[in-house]
Amino acid sequence: MKKFTFLVFLLVLTNCVQQNAKPDAYKNVNSRLKNSEVEKVTPKANINELEIEINNGGFNQYFINSGQNCYATLNKLRENKKFETAKLLEKAINLINPEDFPEEVFIEKLRKREVETLYDESIDIELNKLDELFYKYPDGNLTK
Repeated sequence: MKKFTFLVFLLVLTNCVQQNAKPDAYKNVNSRLKNSEVEKVTPKANINELEIEINNGGFNQYFINSGQNCYATLNKLRENKKFETAKLLEKAINLINPEDFPEEVFIEKLRKREVETLYDESIDIELNKLDELFYKYPDGNLTK
């Protein structure tokens, strides 16, 4: 799945460059990803994936690439007593799910890239604030 996501990103990046767009233009990449779909798999807890995605591109990138795992990962963080990090993830979920869709519905919307709030600049600003708190590692090492 990561290879697929990387290939999609590479394709989008190449397409942006070919159209004389800035390759790092957030809106260009998001608008192209918006109509793609993440492979449907059973959601699984993956704290490593959470950490890698957020450190690479913030909560926004995490939800775009791996969002279908967010609830399972949230539960795993709580199980591992990583409560502060769990609160950050929960706040991020609530930010991008203001309509409070049920978990299964929201996961499907994430998979199909139908969560419009991920493409909203004001929400992105709030997610960036959560990114900064995440980078401080309030629970220390997440994998121990």
